[in-house]
Amino acid sequence: MVPPRTRTALLSLLGVLALAGTAAAQNFESAPQISPVFRAGGSFLIDLVVGGILVAAAPAYTRDAIAEIRDDPGGSFLWGLGVGIGGVIVLVLLAITIIGLLVAIPGFLALVLLSIVGGAVSTVLLGSLVTGVASGGSPSLGVSLVVGALVAAVLSLVPILGSVILFVVDMLGLGVVGRNLYRAWS
Repeated sequence: MVPPRTRTALLSLLGVLALAGTAAAQNFESAPQISPVFRAGGSFLIDLVVGGILVAAAPAYTRDAIAEIRDDPGGSFLWGLGVGIGGVIVLVLLAITIIGLLVAIPGFLALVLLSIVGGAVSTVLLGSLVTGVASGGSPSLGVSLVVGALVAAVLSLVPILGSVILFVVDMLGLGVVGRNLYRAWS
């Protein structure tokens, strides 16, 4: 026979474990979820607006950036990783000190601006790859932008593979923009 104190302790432990299982099964979401279709539509519109600004303001730069990515995709990708990941690490390390924070804040703003321009370049690149393969030629920037925004929106709906593809394409765009900025600065 089990002593009463041991039995009480075991039953209490069993009750706590049962309560923990019930609590773990609860779904506490603090923010409402947005439909993936609405997120893809928002992504499509943002890509169209930002890419449209880039194509309208600097069509020659956009064509040159796409040609540079096609000539050296590996180098562009590595530059994208260096600017994106390396830049964030350097800026976080700078932000630790007060004096470094004065450099880190404009640095983060510059990195966001580089990411926006790189994302626009990558959207046009994605569209030019799809339409160039389909037509066998060099499509216009406007057509490439619309197709690229549509392809990016569809890829954003694909759980893992779509995210990986979009990450690689975005790193290509960020890399070529970062490399061009470095060349202009040097």
